[in-house]
Amino acid sequence: MSVSQNTLARVVLLAAVVAGCRCPSGGCLPATPSSPCSLETTYADADPPELMRLVPDCSEGACGIAPLPAWAETYQTLSVQDCQCRAATNCATANMVELERHWAQVIIECDSKYVALNQCLFRDLLALHATDLRNDAAGNALVAYYQLAGLEAQSFYLEQAIDETQLALGRADEVTESGLPGEIDRSEIAANLYELQDRRAQLQLKRLQLNGQLKKLLDCPLADDSLLWPRIDWQPDLAPLDVDAEVAEGLSSRPDLRGLQLVHCNLEKRTLRVARGVLSIVDGTLGAVEPTDGWVHRLRCGSCYETELPVRCRQLAMLYGDTEELATGEIKAAAYEVTMQQNRVAIARQAVAERREQLYRLTAKRDVEDTTAFEVSAQRTKLYEAEGQLIAQVVGLQAAQARLRQAKGVLAAECGFCPRLCTEGCCNGPCTQCQLPTCCKSTCECGKCKRALAKRK
Repeated sequence: MSVSQNTLARVVLLAAVVAGCRCPSGGCLPATPSSPCSLETTYADADPPELMRLVPDCSEGACGIAPLPAWAETYQTLSVQDCQCRAATNCATANMVELERHWAQVIIECDSKYVALNQCLFRDLLALHATDLRNDAAGNALVAYYQLAGLEAQSFYLEQAIDETQLALGRADEVTESGLPGEIDRSEIAANLYELQDRRAQLQLKRLQLNGQLKKLLDCPLADDSLLWPRIDWQPDLAPLDVDAEVAEGLSSRPDLRGLQLVHCNLEKRTLRVARGVLSIVDGTLGAVEPTDGWVHRLRCGSCYETELPVRCRQLAMLYGDTEELATGEIKAAAYEVTMQQNRVAIARQAVAERREQLYRLTAKRDVEDTTAFEVSAQRTKLYEAEGQLIAQVVGLQAAQARLRQAKGVLAAECGFCPRLCTEGCCNGPCTQCQLPTCCKSTCECGKCKRALAKRK
């Protein structure tokens, strides 16, 4: 006896309903790992550890501690412009966003007009976001670049100070062994030498870290035997800043503000999904409430859906105002940091001039005032430290100036990354309603704005 397919399907469906879903793991939830806080009670140690006994004597390499990579004889030269633009170009996240933008272009060309309208706006936002990422990558690379340049220059004066202190320590040992009278504090000289050597070890590690950070940003091979050598103009720019002008330039060029203005100007009912996406980035609860698909929901709530557009317009306007205030504060803070660093450079230069003058006086009147070689050596060491401090303040100024340009959002544009947007240049959406003169210029190509201009005339 043959059984029809419809009958067989009904039997299978009935068996599934009767048997139910076989989910052995659905009956209970598994226990999560937990460690009770049952700690042993104790008392504080009465005395600190005797580290002189616990730490072995490592003088003259007795402990066999592996040294950090030594200074290289050859380097890979790197200019400011090359550092900035290589980092902007090789920003991995920005390049992934560019691929996403390409995919949006494919959808625009082959899907419906309704989908293309949303994707066109979204494609412009992706372009601005990629530019913002490249701007940040260039800024981070420049800061590391200037820090590395300062570190390489400071290492010269640090080595000079170490050599001078070692020479003074040798003289102190000779005086002590000869039995000549004199009040020489050898322990003080030795302590200064150990402190300088400790700074050299820290400087070597920082040098390797900055090389690794820069190479990652520049997409260069991470090799310890191939180090970068920054080539910079050491003359500091001490011209006073016009903070208001810096803020005005930054607010007109920052990609985040351009993106928010783009959405606010072009928002309409058919592009609400883009507005929801932008708002959700700020806070996960924003843009989460959206109409439900299906003809039943549209029939019951069709009149309510018209209210969403004014809500999104208001939210975007509030978000733009808040972002503009934050951007203003960020640019002002960066500008004030530049001004502070300019003052620190001037102060550090005065300190070097004072140290040089003092050393000149000591050496010129050594015989007359019976100045010892130890006093001259100590003053020369202080001069080397002041020279290194001046270098630190100069590169601090240059790094602050790079952070200011980063805060203004101009670093990527300086490298040629200036996205051309198809939806920018005219505010003709319901959020603005072509309110002249802040909405559209007289040369605007948008049809709604042309009609608004014609009515005004």
